[in-house]
Amino acid sequence: MTDAARFPLSARIGEDRGPSDAGIPDDASPAIRERFAQFGVNYRWFLLLTMLMGSMSTLLAATTVNVALPAIIGAFGLGQDQAQWMSTAFLASSTLAMLANAWAMANYGPRATYVFGMASFIVGSLLGAVSNTLELLILSRAMQGVSAGLLQPMSMFLIFKTFPDRQRGTAMGLFSIGVVLAPAFGPALGGVAVDLASWRLVFVATLPLAILALIVSPFLMPTGDRGTARKQPLDWQGLGLLAVALVGLLSAFASGNRDGWDSDKTWIKIAVSALSFVIFIFWERRHPFPALNPAIFMYRQFWSFGIVIVASGVAIYGSTYLIPLFVQLVQGYSPTAAGVMMIPAGLAMVVGFPIAGRLTDRVDARLLLAFGIMCFAVSSYLLAGVTALTPYWVLVSWMVLSRIGIAFSMPPANTTAVRAVPQHLLASATGGVSFLMQAGGAFGVNLLAVLLQRRMLFHGDHLASEMNEANAEFLYQHARQTQALEAAGMPQLTAFTNAFQAIGQSMAAESTVLAFRDCFFVIAVWFAVVLAAITLMPKPQLRLAQTA
Repeated sequence: MTDAARFPLSARIGEDRGPSDAGIPDDASPAIRERFAQFGVNYRWFLLLTMLMGSMSTLLAATTVNVALPAIIGAFGLGQDQAQWMSTAFLASSTLAMLANAWAMANYGPRATYVFGMASFIVGSLLGAVSNTLELLILSRAMQGVSAGLLQPMSMFLIFKTFPDRQRGTAMGLFSIGVVLAPAFGPALGGVAVDLASWRLVFVATLPLAILALIVSPFLMPTGDRGTARKQPLDWQGLGLLAVALVGLLSAFASGNRDGWDSDKTWIKIAVSALSFVIFIFWERRHPFPALNPAIFMYRQFWSFGIVIVASGVAIYGSTYLIPLFVQLVQGYSPTAAGVMMIPAGLAMVVGFPIAGRLTDRVDARLLLAFGIMCFAVSSYLLAGVTALTPYWVLVSWMVLSRIGIAFSMPPANTTAVRAVPQHLLASATGGVSFLMQAGGAFGVNLLAVLLQRRMLFHGDHLASEMNEANAEFLYQHARQTQALEAAGMPQLTAFTNAFQAIGQSMAAESTVLAFRDCFFVIAVWFAVVLAAITLMPKPQLRLAQTA
Protein backbone atom coordinates (compact mmCIF):
# COMPACT_ATOMS: atom_id res chain seq x y z
CA MET A 1 0.00 0.00 0.00
CA THR A 2 1.42 3.41 -0.94
CA ASP A 3 1.96 6.31 1.46
CA ALA A 4 -0.70 8.29 -0.41
CA ALA A 5 -3.24 5.49 0.15
CA ARG A 6 -2.33 5.17 3.80
CA PHE A 7 -2.34 8.90 4.48
CA PRO A 8 -4.75 10.48 1.97
CA LEU A 9 -5.22 13.71 3.95
CA SER A 10 -1.52 14.42 4.21
CA ALA A 11 -0.98 13.47 0.59
CA ARG A 12 -3.39 16.19 -0.46
CA ILE A 13 -1.27 18.80 1.36
CA GLY A 14 1.28 18.57 -1.41
CA GLU A 15 3.98 16.27 -0.03
CA ASP A 16 6.18 14.32 -2.42
CA ARG A 17 5.57 10.62 -2.06
CA GLY A 18 8.96 9.13 -2.90
CA PRO A 19 11.39 8.44 -0.05
CA SER A 20 14.13 10.23 -1.92
CA ASP A 21 11.91 13.33 -2.15
CA ALA A 22 10.85 13.32 1.48
CA GLY A 23 12.52 16.68 2.07
CA ILE A 24 13.93 15.71 5.46
CA PRO A 25 16.27 18.52 6.58
CA ASP A 26 19.96 17.61 6.48
CA ASP A 27 20.39 18.37 10.19
CA ALA A 28 17.50 16.13 11.30
CA SER A 29 18.56 13.89 14.20
CA PRO A 30 18.70 10.08 13.92
CA ALA A 31 15.63 9.85 16.18
CA ILE A 32 13.62 12.02 13.77
CA ARG A 33 14.82 9.98 10.79
CA GLU A 34 13.68 6.83 12.59
CA ARG A 35 10.20 8.31 12.92
CA PHE A 36 10.14 9.16 9.20
CA ALA A 37 11.15 5.59 8.42
CA GLN A 38 8.38 4.30 10.69
CA PHE A 39 5.49 6.58 9.65
CA GLY A 40 6.49 7.65 6.14
CA VAL A 41 7.08 11.03 4.54
CA ASN A 42 3.83 12.38 6.04
CA TYR A 43 5.13 11.94 9.58
CA ARG A 44 5.85 15.67 9.88
CA TRP A 45 2.15 16.50 9.52
CA PHE A 46 1.08 14.05 12.23
CA LEU A 47 3.78 15.44 14.51
CA LEU A 48 2.55 18.97 13.77
CA LEU A 49 -1.00 17.93 14.73
CA THR A 50 0.24 16.44 18.02
CA MET A 51 2.18 19.60 18.88
CA LEU A 52 -0.85 21.68 17.97
CA MET A 53 -3.10 19.76 20.39
CA GLY A 54 -0.70 20.26 23.28
CA SER A 55 -0.15 23.94 22.57
CA MET A 56 -3.86 24.64 22.17
CA SER A 57 -4.74 22.94 25.46
CA THR A 58 -2.13 24.94 27.39
CA LEU A 59 -2.76 28.26 25.68
CA LEU A 60 -6.52 27.98 26.01
CA ALA A 61 -5.85 27.99 29.75
CA ALA A 62 -3.95 31.26 29.39
CA THR A 63 -7.09 33.28 28.65
CA THR A 64 -10.06 31.24 29.90
CA VAL A 65 -9.53 32.75 33.36
CA ASN A 66 -9.97 36.32 32.07
CA VAL A 67 -13.77 36.15 31.86
CA ALA A 68 -13.92 34.31 35.18
CA LEU A 69 -12.03 37.03 37.07
CA PRO A 70 -15.17 38.85 38.34
CA ALA A 71 -16.51 35.56 39.78
CA ILE A 72 -13.15 34.67 41.36
CA ILE A 73 -12.79 38.18 42.80
CA GLY A 74 -16.21 37.85 44.41
CA ALA A 75 -15.53 34.36 45.74
CA PHE A 76 -12.20 35.26 47.37
CA GLY A 77 -12.73 38.98 48.05
CA LEU A 78 -9.73 40.03 45.95
CA GLY A 79 -8.60 43.39 44.70
CA GLN A 80 -7.76 44.10 41.07
CA ASP A 81 -4.02 44.09 41.82
CA GLN A 82 -4.32 40.61 43.37
CA ALA A 83 -6.63 39.15 40.73
CA GLN A 84 -4.35 40.00 37.83
CA TRP A 85 -1.68 37.65 39.23
CA MET A 86 -3.73 34.73 37.94
CA SER A 87 -2.96 35.91 34.41
CA THR A 88 0.51 37.24 35.15
CA ALA A 89 1.65 34.09 37.01
CA PHE A 90 0.84 31.99 33.96
CA LEU A 91 2.72 34.25 31.59
CA ALA A 92 5.73 34.78 33.89
CA SER A 93 6.20 31.08 34.64
CA SER A 94 5.84 30.15 30.97
CA THR A 95 8.42 32.79 30.08
CA LEU A 96 10.97 31.23 32.44
CA ALA A 97 10.11 27.67 31.43
CA MET A 98 10.79 28.49 27.80
CA LEU A 99 14.41 29.18 28.64
CA ALA A 100 14.76 25.71 30.19
CA ASN A 101 13.35 24.07 27.08
CA ALA A 102 16.68 23.71 25.24
CA TRP A 103 18.27 22.12 28.32
CA ALA A 104 15.35 19.71 28.79
CA MET A 105 15.37 18.60 25.16
CA ALA A 106 19.17 18.20 25.10
CA ASN A 107 19.21 16.08 28.26
CA TYR A 108 15.94 14.15 28.06
CA GLY A 109 14.74 14.51 24.49
CA PRO A 110 11.53 15.97 23.03
CA ARG A 111 9.38 12.98 24.05
CA ALA A 112 10.18 13.08 27.77
CA THR A 113 9.96 16.89 27.85
CA TYR A 114 6.58 16.86 26.13
CA VAL A 115 5.14 14.17 28.43
CA PHE A 116 6.39 16.02 31.53
CA GLY A 117 4.89 19.28 30.29
CA MET A 118 1.48 17.78 29.61
CA ALA A 119 1.44 15.93 32.93
CA SER A 120 2.31 19.16 34.78
CA PHE A 121 -0.51 20.94 32.99
CA ILE A 122 -3.06 18.29 33.97
CA VAL A 123 -1.98 18.34 37.64
CA GLY A 124 -2.01 22.14 37.72
CA SER A 125 -5.49 22.27 36.18
CA LEU A 126 -6.89 19.85 38.76
CA LEU A 127 -5.25 21.84 41.57
CA GLY A 128 -6.88 25.05 40.34
CA ALA A 129 -10.30 23.42 40.26
CA VAL A 130 -10.11 22.50 43.96
CA SER A 131 -8.20 25.54 45.26
CA ASN A 132 -9.62 27.38 48.24
CA THR A 133 -6.95 30.09 48.63
CA LEU A 134 -5.40 32.67 46.33
CA GLU A 135 -1.95 31.13 46.85
CA LEU A 136 -3.10 27.76 45.52
CA LEU A 137 -4.76 29.42 42.54
CA ILE A 138 -1.53 31.24 41.68
CA LEU A 139 0.45 27.99 42.09
CA SER A 140 -1.92 26.14 39.76
CA ARG A 141 -1.63 28.90 37.16
CA ALA A 142 2.16 28.78 37.44
CA MET A 143 2.14 25.00 36.82
CA GLN A 144 -0.01 25.51 33.74
CA GLY A 145 2.39 28.21 32.59
CA VAL A 146 5.41 25.93 32.99
CA SER A 147 3.76 23.44 30.67
CA ALA A 148 3.02 26.09 28.04
CA GLY A 149 6.57 27.37 28.30
CA LEU A 150 8.08 23.95 27.65
CA LEU A 151 5.83 23.08 24.70
CA GLN A 152 5.86 26.24 22.57
CA PRO A 153 9.59 26.50 21.73
CA MET A 154 9.82 22.72 21.34
CA SER A 155 7.12 22.85 18.69
CA MET A 156 8.93 25.53 16.73
CA PHE A 157 12.22 23.61 17.04
CA LEU A 158 10.67 20.40 15.67
CA ILE A 159 9.06 22.29 12.80
CA PHE A 160 12.49 23.45 11.70
CA LYS A 161 13.90 19.93 12.17
CA THR A 162 11.19 18.09 10.20
CA PHE A 163 10.05 20.52 7.48
CA PRO A 164 12.20 21.64 4.52
CA ASP A 165 12.90 25.34 4.31
CA ARG A 166 10.37 25.91 1.52
CA GLN A 167 7.56 24.62 3.78
CA ARG A 168 8.55 26.11 7.11
CA GLY A 169 6.48 29.24 6.65
CA THR A 170 3.42 27.15 5.81
CA ALA A 171 3.97 24.87 8.81
CA MET A 172 4.53 27.86 11.07
CA GLY A 173 1.34 29.44 9.82
CA LEU A 174 -0.68 26.30 10.54
CA PHE A 175 0.88 25.90 13.98
CA SER A 176 0.27 29.57 14.77
CA ILE A 177 -3.45 28.90 14.37
CA GLY A 178 -3.33 27.01 17.66
CA VAL A 179 -0.96 29.46 19.32
CA VAL A 180 -3.10 32.52 18.67
CA LEU A 181 -6.52 30.97 18.06
CA ALA A 182 -6.46 29.57 21.60
CA PRO A 183 -6.33 33.03 23.25
CA ALA A 184 -9.21 34.04 20.97
CA PHE A 185 -11.45 31.09 21.85
CA GLY A 186 -10.30 30.85 25.47
CA PRO A 187 -12.60 33.62 26.76
CA ALA A 188 -15.61 32.00 25.06
CA LEU A 189 -14.84 28.65 26.66
CA GLY A 190 -14.32 30.30 30.03
CA GLY A 191 -17.53 32.29 29.77
CA VAL A 192 -19.61 29.21 29.00
CA ALA A 193 -17.98 27.35 31.91
CA VAL A 194 -18.76 30.17 34.37
CA ASP A 195 -22.38 30.54 33.25
CA LEU A 196 -23.05 26.78 33.19
CA ALA A 197 -21.41 25.89 36.50
CA SER A 198 -18.79 28.00 38.26
CA TRP A 199 -15.33 29.44 37.84
CA ARG A 200 -13.86 26.09 38.96
CA LEU A 201 -14.96 24.46 35.71
CA VAL A 202 -12.70 26.90 33.84
CA PHE A 203 -9.61 25.09 35.11
CA VAL A 204 -10.64 21.68 33.77
CA ALA A 205 -12.39 22.73 30.55
CA THR A 206 -9.29 22.05 28.42
CA LEU A 207 -8.29 18.76 30.05
CA PRO A 208 -9.81 16.44 27.38
CA LEU A 209 -7.54 17.88 24.70
CA ALA A 210 -4.54 17.73 27.03
CA ILE A 211 -5.20 14.09 27.93
CA LEU A 212 -5.50 13.16 24.25
CA ALA A 213 -2.17 14.87 23.50
CA LEU A 214 -0.56 13.02 26.43
CA ILE A 215 -1.81 9.66 25.10
CA VAL A 216 -0.61 10.23 21.50
CA SER A 217 2.74 11.89 22.23
CA PRO A 218 4.77 8.78 23.24
CA PHE A 219 4.09 7.27 19.80
CA LEU A 220 4.93 10.32 17.65
CA MET A 221 7.38 12.49 19.56
CA PRO A 222 11.05 11.68 18.78
CA THR A 223 13.34 10.57 21.58
CA GLY A 224 16.66 12.18 22.41
CA ASP A 225 19.83 11.19 20.56
CA ARG A 226 21.46 8.41 22.54
CA GLY A 227 25.14 8.61 23.31
CA THR A 228 25.91 11.56 21.03
CA ALA A 229 27.01 14.13 23.58
CA ARG A 230 27.37 14.66 27.26
CA LYS A 231 24.45 16.14 29.10
CA GLN A 232 24.62 19.87 29.61
CA PRO A 233 23.83 21.43 33.00
CA LEU A 234 20.86 23.68 33.56
CA ASP A 235 21.69 27.33 34.10
CA TRP A 236 19.96 27.56 37.46
CA GLN A 237 21.72 30.79 38.36
CA GLY A 238 20.67 32.49 35.14
CA LEU A 239 17.06 31.38 35.50
CA GLY A 240 17.04 32.53 39.13
CA LEU A 241 18.39 35.97 38.24
CA LEU A 242 15.86 36.36 35.43
CA ALA A 243 13.03 35.20 37.70
CA VAL A 244 13.95 37.83 40.28
CA ALA A 245 14.13 40.49 37.56
CA LEU A 246 10.79 39.58 35.94
CA VAL A 247 8.73 38.84 39.03
CA GLY A 248 10.19 41.78 40.94
CA LEU A 249 9.38 44.25 38.18
CA LEU A 250 5.90 42.82 37.61
CA SER A 251 5.25 42.99 41.36
CA ALA A 252 6.45 46.59 41.52
CA PHE A 253 4.08 47.61 38.76
CA ALA A 254 1.15 45.59 40.10
CA SER A 255 1.38 46.95 43.66
CA GLY A 256 2.50 50.47 42.76
CA ASN A 257 -0.97 51.96 43.17
CA ARG A 258 -1.45 50.30 46.55
CA ASP A 259 2.06 50.83 48.02
CA GLY A 260 2.67 54.17 46.33
CA TRP A 261 4.84 54.72 43.27
CA ASP A 262 7.31 56.80 45.24
CA SER A 263 7.39 54.46 48.25
CA ASP A 264 10.59 52.76 49.41
CA LYS A 265 9.04 49.34 48.84
CA THR A 266 8.33 50.06 45.18
CA TRP A 267 11.76 51.53 44.49
CA ILE A 268 13.50 48.63 46.23
CA LYS A 269 11.66 46.17 43.97
CA ILE A 270 12.63 48.14 40.87
CA ALA A 271 16.26 48.45 41.98
CA VAL A 272 16.57 44.75 42.80
CA SER A 273 14.99 43.83 39.46
CA ALA A 274 17.31 46.12 37.51
CA LEU A 275 20.39 44.85 39.34
CA SER A 276 19.35 41.23 38.79
CA PHE A 277 18.86 41.85 35.07
CA VAL A 278 22.29 43.47 34.69
CA ILE A 279 23.96 40.57 36.52
CA PHE A 280 21.93 38.15 34.38
CA ILE A 281 23.33 39.66 31.17
CA PHE A 282 26.94 39.37 32.34
CA TRP A 283 26.34 35.86 33.66
CA GLU A 284 24.81 34.63 30.41
CA ARG A 285 27.73 35.96 28.36
CA ARG A 286 30.16 33.80 30.34
CA HIS A 287 28.09 30.67 30.98
CA PRO A 288 28.84 27.71 28.65
CA PHE A 289 25.15 26.73 28.51
CA PRO A 290 23.19 29.97 29.01
CA ALA A 291 19.44 29.91 29.64
CA LEU A 292 19.05 32.74 27.10
CA ASN A 293 22.00 32.76 24.74
CA PRO A 294 23.01 36.40 24.08
CA ALA A 295 24.55 35.31 20.78
CA ILE A 296 21.14 35.20 19.08
CA PHE A 297 20.73 38.94 19.64
CA MET A 298 23.96 39.61 17.70
CA TYR A 299 21.99 39.02 14.50
CA ARG A 300 20.21 42.17 13.41
CA GLN A 301 17.48 40.23 11.65
CA PHE A 302 16.67 38.38 14.88
CA TRP A 303 16.42 41.30 17.29
CA SER A 304 14.71 43.64 14.82
CA PHE A 305 11.96 41.14 14.09
CA GLY A 306 11.94 40.34 17.81
CA ILE A 307 10.52 43.81 18.38
CA VAL A 308 7.45 42.83 16.37
CA ILE A 309 7.20 39.58 18.34
CA VAL A 310 7.13 41.50 21.63
CA ALA A 311 4.52 43.83 20.14
CA SER A 312 2.43 40.81 19.12
CA GLY A 313 2.58 39.49 22.68
CA VAL A 314 1.35 42.82 24.03
CA ALA A 315 -1.42 42.86 21.43
CA ILE A 316 -2.69 39.32 21.84
CA TYR A 317 -2.70 39.07 25.63
CA GLY A 318 -3.33 42.73 26.37
CA SER A 319 -6.38 43.08 24.15
CA THR A 320 -7.72 39.66 25.21
CA TYR A 321 -7.46 40.90 28.80
CA LEU A 322 -9.12 44.29 28.20
CA ILE A 323 -12.03 43.44 25.89
CA PRO A 324 -13.81 40.88 28.16
CA LEU A 325 -13.41 43.24 31.11
CA PHE A 326 -14.85 46.18 29.18
CA VAL A 327 -17.96 44.44 27.91
CA GLN A 328 -18.69 42.98 31.37
CA LEU A 329 -17.85 45.97 33.57
CA VAL A 330 -19.13 48.74 31.29
CA GLN A 331 -21.72 47.22 28.96
CA GLY A 332 -23.07 44.59 31.36
CA TYR A 333 -22.71 41.53 29.14
CA SER A 334 -22.56 38.01 30.60
CA PRO A 335 -19.26 36.06 30.70
CA THR A 336 -20.48 33.92 27.79
CA ALA A 337 -21.33 36.94 25.64
CA ALA A 338 -17.99 38.50 26.52
CA GLY A 339 -16.17 35.38 25.38
CA VAL A 340 -18.26 34.64 22.30
CA MET A 341 -17.47 38.04 20.80
CA MET A 342 -13.87 36.81 20.32
CA ILE A 343 -14.89 33.85 18.12
CA PRO A 344 -15.31 35.76 14.81
CA ALA A 345 -11.88 37.29 15.40
CA GLY A 346 -10.49 33.80 15.94
CA LEU A 347 -12.04 32.58 12.69
CA ALA A 348 -10.39 35.48 10.88
CA MET A 349 -7.05 34.20 12.17
CA VAL A 350 -7.85 30.67 10.98
CA VAL A 351 -8.08 32.07 7.45
CA GLY A 352 -5.24 34.55 7.78
CA PHE A 353 -2.48 32.45 9.34
CA PRO A 354 -2.05 29.83 6.58
CA ILE A 355 -2.14 32.59 3.95
CA ALA A 356 0.46 34.64 5.81
CA GLY A 357 2.56 31.52 6.38
CA ARG A 358 2.70 30.69 2.68
CA LEU A 359 3.39 34.30 1.72
CA THR A 360 6.30 34.32 4.18
CA ASP A 361 8.05 31.76 1.96
CA ARG A 362 7.57 33.92 -1.15
CA VAL A 363 7.62 37.67 -0.39
CA ASP A 364 9.55 40.12 1.75
CA ALA A 365 8.37 39.59 5.35
CA ARG A 366 8.57 43.32 6.02
CA LEU A 367 5.62 43.93 3.68
CA LEU A 368 3.49 41.42 5.60
CA LEU A 369 4.55 42.95 8.92
CA ALA A 370 3.66 46.46 7.75
CA PHE A 371 0.20 45.34 6.64
CA GLY A 372 -0.47 43.38 9.83
CA ILE A 373 0.70 46.08 12.22
CA MET A 374 -1.26 48.72 10.32
CA CYS A 375 -4.45 46.66 10.73
CA PHE A 376 -3.93 46.32 14.47
CA ALA A 377 -3.04 49.98 14.90
CA VAL A 378 -6.24 51.05 13.11
CA SER A 379 -8.29 48.61 15.22
CA SER A 380 -6.82 49.98 18.45
CA TYR A 381 -7.46 53.55 17.30
CA LEU A 382 -11.11 52.72 16.65
CA LEU A 383 -11.39 51.09 20.08
CA ALA A 384 -9.95 54.29 21.59
CA GLY A 385 -13.31 55.89 20.74
CA VAL A 386 -15.46 53.19 22.32
CA THR A 387 -18.43 54.13 24.51
CA ALA A 388 -20.85 52.31 26.78
CA LEU A 389 -23.37 52.36 23.89
CA THR A 390 -21.08 51.01 21.17
CA PRO A 391 -23.00 48.16 19.47
CA TYR A 392 -21.85 44.61 20.15
CA TRP A 393 -21.18 43.76 16.50
CA VAL A 394 -19.22 46.96 15.95
CA LEU A 395 -16.84 45.83 18.70
CA VAL A 396 -16.68 42.39 17.05
CA SER A 397 -15.74 43.93 13.69
CA TRP A 398 -12.96 45.95 15.29
CA MET A 399 -11.61 42.81 16.95
CA VAL A 400 -11.72 40.94 13.62
CA LEU A 401 -9.57 43.69 12.08
CA SER A 402 -7.06 43.39 14.92
CA ARG A 403 -6.81 39.60 14.52
CA ILE A 404 -6.22 39.96 10.79
CA GLY A 405 -3.31 42.18 11.75
CA ILE A 406 -1.92 39.53 14.11
CA ALA A 407 -2.32 36.84 11.47
CA PHE A 408 -0.17 38.77 8.99
CA SER A 409 2.52 39.82 11.48
CA MET A 410 3.15 36.87 13.80
CA PRO A 411 4.16 34.02 11.39
CA PRO A 412 6.50 36.25 9.31
CA ALA A 413 8.12 37.66 12.45
CA ASN A 414 8.66 34.25 14.09
CA THR A 415 9.93 32.46 10.97
CA THR A 416 12.15 35.29 9.78
CA ALA A 417 13.72 35.84 13.20
CA VAL A 418 14.66 32.16 13.58
CA ARG A 419 16.00 32.00 10.01
CA ALA A 420 18.61 34.59 10.94
CA VAL A 421 20.68 32.33 13.21
CA PRO A 422 23.03 29.44 12.35
CA GLN A 423 22.06 25.83 12.96
CA HIS A 424 23.93 25.46 16.26
CA LEU A 425 21.85 28.31 17.74
CA LEU A 426 18.50 27.02 16.45
CA ALA A 427 17.25 25.72 19.82
CA SER A 428 18.28 28.98 21.54
CA ALA A 429 16.57 31.04 18.83
CA THR A 430 13.26 29.16 19.02
CA GLY A 431 13.29 29.51 22.81
CA GLY A 432 14.20 33.17 22.48
CA VAL A 433 11.32 33.87 20.11
CA SER A 434 8.81 32.26 22.46
CA PHE A 435 10.42 34.10 25.40
CA LEU A 436 9.91 37.44 23.66
CA MET A 437 6.26 36.65 22.91
CA GLN A 438 5.44 35.61 26.48
CA ALA A 439 7.46 38.41 28.08
CA GLY A 440 5.58 40.92 25.92
CA GLY A 441 2.29 39.33 26.98
CA ALA A 442 3.20 39.33 30.69
CA PHE A 443 4.22 42.97 30.75
CA GLY A 444 1.41 43.93 28.39
CA VAL A 445 -1.27 42.57 30.73
CA ASN A 446 0.51 43.93 33.80
CA LEU A 447 1.09 47.44 32.49
CA LEU A 448 -2.34 47.75 30.89
CA ALA A 449 -3.99 46.68 34.16
CA VAL A 450 -1.95 49.31 36.01
CA LEU A 451 -2.71 51.97 33.39
CA LEU A 452 -6.42 51.11 33.51
CA GLN A 453 -6.57 51.52 37.28
CA ARG A 454 -4.58 54.77 37.29
CA ARG A 455 -6.62 56.34 34.51
CA MET A 456 -9.84 55.38 36.28
CA LEU A 457 -8.60 57.25 39.36
CA PHE A 458 -7.45 60.20 37.23
CA HIS A 459 -10.73 60.60 35.37
CA GLY A 460 -12.73 59.99 38.55
CA ASP A 461 -10.89 62.79 40.37
CA HIS A 462 -11.18 65.08 37.35
CA LEU A 463 -14.93 64.55 37.01
CA ALA A 464 -15.47 64.91 40.76
CA SER A 465 -13.67 68.24 40.78
CA GLU A 466 -16.23 69.58 38.32
CA MET A 467 -19.19 68.59 40.51
CA ASN A 468 -19.80 71.83 42.42
CA GLU A 469 -22.35 74.62 42.72
CA ALA A 470 -20.81 76.47 39.77
CA ASN A 471 -21.66 73.60 37.43
CA ALA A 472 -25.17 74.18 36.10
CA GLU A 473 -25.37 70.70 34.51
CA PHE A 474 -24.51 69.09 37.84
CA LEU A 475 -27.24 71.06 39.66
CA TYR A 476 -29.75 70.15 36.96
CA GLN A 477 -28.94 66.41 37.07
CA HIS A 478 -29.08 66.44 40.89
CA ALA A 479 -32.47 68.08 40.84
CA ARG A 480 -33.76 65.50 38.34
CA GLN A 481 -32.48 62.61 40.43
CA THR A 482 -34.02 64.09 43.58
CA GLN A 483 -37.41 64.53 41.96
CA ALA A 484 -37.34 60.99 40.58
CA LEU A 485 -36.56 59.54 44.01
CA GLU A 486 -39.26 61.62 45.66
CA ALA A 487 -41.76 60.48 43.05
CA ALA A 488 -40.84 56.89 43.95
CA GLY A 489 -41.90 57.57 47.57
CA MET A 490 -38.56 58.47 49.18
CA PRO A 491 -38.55 61.23 51.84
CA GLN A 492 -37.27 64.60 50.62
CA LEU A 493 -34.06 64.70 52.69
CA THR A 494 -33.20 61.07 51.89
CA ALA A 495 -33.87 61.66 48.19
CA PHE A 496 -31.68 64.76 48.23
CA THR A 497 -28.78 62.74 49.73
CA ASN A 498 -29.18 59.66 47.57
CA ALA A 499 -29.19 61.77 44.42
CA PHE A 500 -25.50 62.46 44.99
CA GLN A 501 -24.87 58.71 45.13
CA ALA A 502 -26.61 58.17 41.80
CA ILE A 503 -24.52 60.91 40.17
CA GLY A 504 -21.39 59.36 41.71
CA GLN A 505 -22.20 56.02 40.11
CA SER A 506 -22.63 57.72 36.74
CA MET A 507 -19.27 59.43 37.14
CA ALA A 508 -17.63 56.12 38.05
CA ALA A 509 -19.06 54.52 34.92
CA GLU A 510 -17.89 57.41 32.77
CA SER A 511 -14.37 57.35 34.26
CA THR A 512 -14.17 53.62 33.55
CA VAL A 513 -15.07 54.16 29.88
CA LEU A 514 -12.48 56.93 29.55
CA ALA A 515 -9.82 54.74 31.18
CA PHE A 516 -10.43 51.90 28.72
CA ARG A 517 -10.25 54.38 25.85
CA ASP A 518 -6.88 55.61 27.10
CA CYS A 519 -5.53 52.04 27.20
CA PHE A 520 -6.60 51.34 23.62
CA PHE A 521 -5.10 54.64 22.49
CA VAL A 522 -1.75 53.72 24.07
CA ILE A 523 -1.80 50.39 22.17
CA ALA A 524 -2.49 52.26 18.92
CA VAL A 525 0.44 54.63 19.50
CA TRP A 526 2.70 51.69 20.36
CA PHE A 527 1.93 49.98 17.06
CA ALA A 528 2.40 53.22 15.13
CA VAL A 529 5.93 53.37 16.56
CA VAL A 530 6.57 49.73 15.63
CA LEU A 531 5.29 50.41 12.11
CA ALA A 532 7.83 53.21 11.74
CA ALA A 533 10.59 50.90 13.02
CA ILE A 534 9.94 48.39 10.22
CA THR A 535 11.66 50.75 7.79
CA LEU A 536 14.91 50.17 9.72
CA MET A 537 14.73 46.37 9.50
CA PRO A 538 17.19 44.54 7.23
CA LYS A 539 15.97 42.64 4.20
CA PRO A 540 15.36 39.14 5.58
CA GLN A 541 17.23 36.06 4.41
CA LEU A 542 15.04 33.40 2.79
CA ARG A 543 16.91 30.35 4.10
CA LEU A 544 18.13 29.45 7.52
CA ALA A 545 21.78 30.35 7.93
CA GLN A 546 24.07 27.35 7.80
CA THR A 547 27.16 28.87 9.32
CA ALA A 548 27.88 31.35 12.03
